[in-house]
Amino acid sequence: MADASDLLLEEMIKLSGRLSESGDTEEIIAAAVDIASRIADADGCFFFHLTSNRFMNLVYSRIESLNASVSGTSNMAFFPSVYLPDIKDNPHKRPAEICALNHEIINSANIFNEPNIDTSFLRQFDENNNYTTLSMLAFPLFDNRRNVIAVAQFINARDTKGKIINFTQDDQEKMIAVCQMAAFALERKQLAESYTQLLESFVDVLAKAIDAKSPYTGLHCQKVPIITRMLAAAAVQETEGPLKNFEMSDNDWYALHIASWLHDCGKIITPEYIIDKAAKLETIHNRIHEIRSRFEILRRDAHIEYLQKRLNNTDTKENLQAEFVAKVKQLTDDFEFIGRCNIGDTPLTDNDIKRLDKISERSFVRYFNRMTGLSWGEKKLINTPSAYTKPEVEYVLQDRPEQVAGAYNQGELVNLKIRQGTINDAEREKINEHIVTTINMLKNLPFPPELSKIVEYAGAHHERVDGKGYPNGLTGDQMSVPAKIMAIADVYEALTARDRPYKEPKKLSEVLRIMRDMKNSGHLDPDLYELFIKSGVYMDYAKEYIDKEQIDDINPEEFL
Repeated sequence: MADASDLLLEEMIKLSGRLSESGDTEEIIAAAVDIASRIADADGCFFFHLTSNRFMNLVYSRIESLNASVSGTSNMAFFPSVYLPDIKDNPHKRPAEICALNHEIINSANIFNEPNIDTSFLRQFDENNNYTTLSMLAFPLFDNRRNVIAVAQFINARDTKGKIINFTQDDQEKMIAVCQMAAFALERKQLAESYTQLLESFVDVLAKAIDAKSPYTGLHCQKVPIITRMLAAAAVQETEGPLKNFEMSDNDWYALHIASWLHDCGKIITPEYIIDKAAKLETIHNRIHEIRSRFEILRRDAHIEYLQKRLNNTDTKENLQAEFVAKVKQLTDDFEFIGRCNIGDTPLTDNDIKRLDKISERSFVRYFNRMTGLSWGEKKLINTPSAYTKPEVEYVLQDRPEQVAGAYNQGELVNLKIRQGTINDAEREKINEHIVTTINMLKNLPFPPELSKIVEYAGAHHERVDGKGYPNGLTGDQMSVPAKIMAIADVYEALTARDRPYKEPKKLSEVLRIMRDMKNSGHLDPDLYELFIKSGVYMDYAKEYIDKEQIDDINPEEFL
């Protein structure tokens, strides 16, 4: 047997250095096992990995005299995976299986003389390869929690003349120490994979929780990453123009992947009724129905007034009928006008605002106690409850003091007067707040340095290249390419979605027309938008993920 003390020390120092770096785990395993083999001049070595789900896989094997060395999954054909629970109760197990299940060390001068060990595999191997296996050393390797993470197996130790001898106790101790370094590399890899799986699971759970808040935006967090990835790939492949030098490392890709999934994580604090607000009067429900009931009262009052005048013969029947019909028509026109204002898809004019004010002057008499059936919290908002307990004149459009809670004004008239869309200023501020919350949430997560760009990528998707965006007013020069890619992906998914309650599904040509205008007005990055169109990313996504009825004839040149 060769004295390998000096060699061992030198090789151990080198291997330790490789462990301190984030080296390739397979290379570290091969190096550790080869060093251990040289300690006893073992002709053959095998390294088995035990997975977290209890499979044992051969990941490295080498027989020096056969000039054979195999790494990775190629060993599967030679030694198929073993599911350890399946063979736990077998009376005869192979050496590596015994080490894994019983935490035993096997050191035999002639493995075929061990009656309780299954050596059929070794016999078959010897026969197939014209080989002779005699001495064997096999031992388990542990992680920091004393769980078996691997098994190292060596065959045919040799003396200085090449004669097969047994593995000495000194050899055994040194070889275990060296191979334990391979176990450390495996454990580190498993911890890294576990961290990645935990992060991916957290991202998936959080994104789906946000989507689940609203039945109308249920796929937004899942689709934005798809568009982001497609446009980023097109940018990397660009060979000319402003993006020709744009590149992304593996860490950049992973950071962008996580950021695109978490870009809206701050919406976890946004009230559902604001996210889903499809009409100006909508809170938990659409209050247009309350206003309709008041118009029903006004119509009934008009009918009663008409009948009373008929009974009292205050005018001719024809005149009274004409008066009643005119009142009903006016009520109908006014309510339909309110309904149109409530939808919010057409901007209101100054005349529309004046008409709303005029309609709001219509009144009726409330007889029932407004305090009846209110919760304790609702009652606290009412400063003069006595005024609500007796009959009182009320208006068809109401802005009552108790409809103002903090920054939120749920008054009917003030919301109907929203010039465009369905969201008032306070609600829009609350929606925008999700971006700040996203940034703060992500800043508090201990991402490793290589993923530090996640916060920037995710937090800038509502910035504009002209510096008028939210929350930091960044200009295009201050934003990274991936951040600007996410801004385009976010807009495109929102515009092509057919599940938003506040808008009808848009044709693809209309979507691109809007995005072209956003590009021209300084909202979207012009270079990336041009790539978005010229590369066909918009159509590749559309064919796969939006309704076919939305895809109309497109001439890309029209939208550049």
